Amino acid sequence: MAYDNKQKFFGIFGLVVLTLSMLGCATTKQAGDVKSSGFLTDYSILREGEQGEALKIYINPKYERQSCRTYNKILIEPVTIWANDSNDLAVLSSEDRQTLVNHLHGAIVNELGKYYQIVQTAEPGTLRIRAALTEAEGSWAALDTVSSFVPQLLVMSKPKEVATGTATYVGKASAEVEITDAITGERIAAAVDHRVGEKSITGITSKWDDVDRAFDFWAKRMAYRLANCSAVPLEL
Repeated sequence: MAYDNKQKFFGIFGLVVLTLSMLGCATTKQAGDVKSSGFLTDYSILREGEQGEALKIYINPKYERQSCRTYNKILIEPVTIWANDSNDLAVLSSEDRQTLVNHLHGAIVNELGKYYQIVQTAEPGTLRIRAALTEAEGSWAALDTVSSFVPQLLVMSKPKEVATGTATYVGKASAEVEITDAITGERIAAAVDHRVGEKSITGITSKWDDVDRAFDFWAKRMAYRLANCSAVPLEL
């Protein structure tokens, strides 16, 4: 009974923390590097991202200067997973993989739907979105909760964070996206990014907490940039 009460306490506490964190600073951060999966049709024209951008990115100059306001519809293809045998995604259960792609797809629909009409067929004025999840590692939920109250574990995680850009017991995710004119196929934008959870004194309530928040961050940033002619948001 005591254990059940403790679980309920941490569940309620986690919901309060989640609400506060959404009002405050982000709980994921951009990693130091990212590997290409082969999902995109062409990586050669991607450049290194600047502040507030994906790690690797391409934006068609014509979209910024001329055609941005000509699009008012979005066609979103089903999100896919691209992973090799050594990738964390390869060993996930089918249920976990389905949960992840559903959340990423839902996040994209939710954010883009604030600016565009979501359509099912290509027509003039439509952008086509192709997205793939290329890496996802769930955080160790129980350990992350414990480490919130044991300062020694926070210290223990620092060497790995310095070396790889992530921290012990937190989640990570990589994704790629390609945006084209739905009629002509002309590439409008493409991006490759990698985000990791940030160690926090608040702990987490789900092993996919960091990954889900990375999805939400990507979807919100992509929607804003498309709707604002590639302008970088001041804050997300």
